[in-house]
Amino acid sequence: MVIDTSKLDYFDRRILFELDKDARISTTQIGKKIRKSKQFVDYRIKKLEEQGILKGYMTVIDYSKLGYLSVRVYFKFHNLSPEQQKEIEDNLIKDKEVWWLVTVEGPWDVGYAMAVKNLLDFYDYWDKVMKKYRKFISKRSVVTYTHIRQYPKSYIIEKDNVDKGTLVGASTEIVSYDKMDLKILKIMADNGRMPLIDVASKLKTSPQVIRNHIKKLERLGVIQGYRALIDVSFLGYRYYKSYINLLSTNRTEELENFCMRHPNILNVNRTIGGRDFEIELQAKSFEEFESIMNELRSKFVGMIDDFEFVIAREEKKMVYFPFE
Repeated sequence: MVIDTSKLDYFDRRILFELDKDARISTTQIGKKIRKSKQFVDYRIKKLEEQGILKGYMTVIDYSKLGYLSVRVYFKFHNLSPEQQKEIEDNLIKDKEVWWLVTVEGPWDVGYAMAVKNLLDFYDYWDKVMKKYRKFISKRSVVTYTHIRQYPKSYIIEKDNVDKGTLVGASTEIVSYDKMDLKILKIMADNGRMPLIDVASKLKTSPQVIRNHIKKLERLGVIQGYRALIDVSFLGYRYYKSYINLLSTNRTEELENFCMRHPNILNVNRTIGGRDFEIELQAKSFEEFESIMNELRSKFVGMIDDFEFVIAREEKKMVYFPFE
């Protein structure tokens, strides 16, 4: 379905932005921010959902607080048909450990991330994958995420970002949690806007019990925030990911602050085994992407060596819960 994005007015964009920043914000609160009634906001959200622009709401969960680490894998395929490739992708999506999967253009065909307790667990998984698919894989890359920082889509409202965002994967502290905490996280991972009364009904307890557990998980940093799943292709944007080699790390903090403020840069990732610095951004065209990268290179001349990039075709899975 093609949406006439010219019909997305100021209010639609503000609503999308507020939900992307905090998917659990009430429609009354949004109404106060944009000076419209609750009924107006409810109607606009329903319309955006019906159009497929708002695809859902997720809870951002810091899996490292639960004792997990995240490993990212890229594959370049050969010796297989498109149907066989789709079958492999579908099988990877079904793996309970996989929390993110995307098909891409560029040097890779598919990328995915999985949550594991330790590298030996990953090795057992990797051994099975290689036995099953090795003959179809011409090239692969495996890195471990250490930091995944995500910022709101400020370009929607054409302003620089001022929000500190969410941080996943960087904690060395494993918090204490119980079975009810895990049940709540599992339900809310891809239902971040679900009313407390509905969560309580599913778990056969009271809304107050659910509220107390959620507040605890937020306080401990297990729940980092709540984000809207926005299909930005309807807005004319595509997803780009750049992997940057640095000549020097002396200005890394300045580089991170630049990325935080930039309205199009939505993620800053750090890894072990990958390039020095990774950014994820959304742009309306390759020319805009190139312009953003040139801005970055000019701002940090003498620091950035080179970079490679991929362009996302389709994000097929995105759930932060580590599927215990």
